[in-house]
Amino acid sequence: MLPIVLGLLFAAGALWLALPGQAPPQPKTIALVQLTDVDARTVAGFKAGLAEAGWREGKEVVYLDEGPAGSVDRLEPLIRAHLAKRPDLIMVSSTPATQAVKRLAADLAIPIVFAPVNDPLAAGIVTDLKRPGGMITGIRLPTRDDLRLEWLKRLAPKTRHVWVPYTPGDKSAETTLAQIAPAAERLGLRLSSQAVRDEAEIAAALAALPEGIDAIFLPRDSRVEAAIARFVATAMARRLPLCAPSLTQVEAGALMSYGFVHTEIGRQAARLALQIFAGVKPGDLPVEMAESQLSLNLATARKIGLALPEAIIEQAERIVRE
Repeated sequence: MLPIVLGLLFAAGALWLALPGQAPPQPKTIALVQLTDVDARTVAGFKAGLAEAGWREGKEVVYLDEGPAGSVDRLEPLIRAHLAKRPDLIMVSSTPATQAVKRLAADLAIPIVFAPVNDPLAAGIVTDLKRPGGMITGIRLPTRDDLRLEWLKRLAPKTRHVWVPYTPGDKSAETTLAQIAPAAERLGLRLSSQAVRDEAEIAAALAALPEGIDAIFLPRDSRVEAAIARFVATAMARRLPLCAPSLTQVEAGALMSYGFVHTEIGRQAARLALQIFAGVKPGDLPVEMAESQLSLNLATARKIGLALPEAIIEQAERIVRE
């Protein structure tokens, strides 16, 4: 009789594991690794996604969350502190942070979900998008920053000269630059890219921004995105269209984005985490691609004196009016 009872209990446990979204009997510990304040939006979406699936913070799930590291130099001690507590899963946001987590957790059997990484292949995070292998999977960004540049040209057709600040060595930023170069040639645009290594260099570059720049295009670059307030202030003062990677920057005052929504990427990552907790190996879960959405800030358009065609406004999924 006892073997039968044990068999039934085992079967019930296996059944529970097969149901993504079902709250576990014991809390799971998830370490959250973020590089900048921008990544906090993704983490908020991740928490919301788990909460919507019935995983209550402090009940079914416990988060190890020290907030954004703020700089690449602070990532390693933060990650090591998390690893010492042996979490059940690591959710990591941004390319540099994911690279650091993968390196430091290489010998540990801890599942890793990244959300997002611009190009996980180019960044050396995975070697196969369909079967990433090992203990890692996650969300990649749409690979069409060239389309974002095309949208900028459609919104501001008089644009000829575009300034692109970027962090040297950042794989996501380098991917953006590689994507937009041929598109710029096709669109008849001149790109002026400028390396900026920290906020001080960003401030100096903006103060010395030459005349003749028609628009600012921000790459997918966590450190550049974190300085969005500076870019918005300069774009407003110079009455320049500011094209940014995500809705977050549009809400902060950028004119437009054709790209991702941080909170939705977080929710998408939560669904991967649920599958992992249900027993699926991370390396068997294909890396998913986030969706691109056109976002417009009509208040910014008015302030810089740019009239947007109604036909384009009607195509926007997200609109900021005030």
